[in-house]
Amino acid sequence: MARVAAAQIDRTERKYLGSLIRSLPSDTPVVLVGSWARGTVIPDLSDIDVLVIGEHPTPTPPAEIQIILIPEGRFRERLRGGDDFPQWALRFGVPLSGRKRWRELSESLLQDAPWPSVERKLEQADRKLSAVRDLLEMGDIPAAEEELRFALSHIARALLLSRQVFPLSRPELAEQLAQADLSSVARYLRRLNAPKPLTRTEIALLAGAARRWANRLSAATGEPAGKG
Repeated sequence: MARVAAAQIDRTERKYLGSLIRSLPSDTPVVLVGSWARGTVIPDLSDIDVLVIGEHPTPTPPAEIQIILIPEGRFRERLRGGDDFPQWALRFGVPLSGRKRWRELSESLLQDAPWPSVERKLEQADRKLSAVRDLLEMGDIPAAEEELRFALSHIARALLLSRQVFPLSRPELAEQLAQADLSSVARYLRRLNAPKPLTRTEIALLAGAARRWANRLSAATGEPAGKG
């Protein structure tokens, strides 16, 4: 699996990936994405994200595996629309099967791909921050922390994209932020990726800081950051 920490994938997960590949036409791209593709896995936080290009149904995965099923036409639309995920997958994804078709897609699509949209990342962050607020009101602290982790990752990606730096996997974002003179955001992101759970107060404080960063970026770029 190239850069993948294959030894960390347990027997159940390997068995599922094998059955997934066998269930699909042989030319279907099945691509490892995210931290597993980059070899930057955070124990107990990093799911195995697998992109499947096509419309065929896939077997139900175990809890640790997330299947991202996208028809090729929709994948192309998302790339043209400034979604950073298709471009990330084309740049860094590790094909497990359908390698020839995946190589053809990479060669044909990446050369004309637009720079990913900062606005799209701010919109995604806004939805996650709204979820954090609602979950805190319900008292679901673990779920609020998870949504906050996604929100801050979206904001980190938006900040990097605004500086013409292409974001890598989530565990790599803090170092990229630090190198881009965004050390305060990097510090908060490292805290979110640490094994110790956050308290309700910490989540509220971090969510407020994340909202301020999003608003400042929105003001600097002229792109909406959400309703707040």
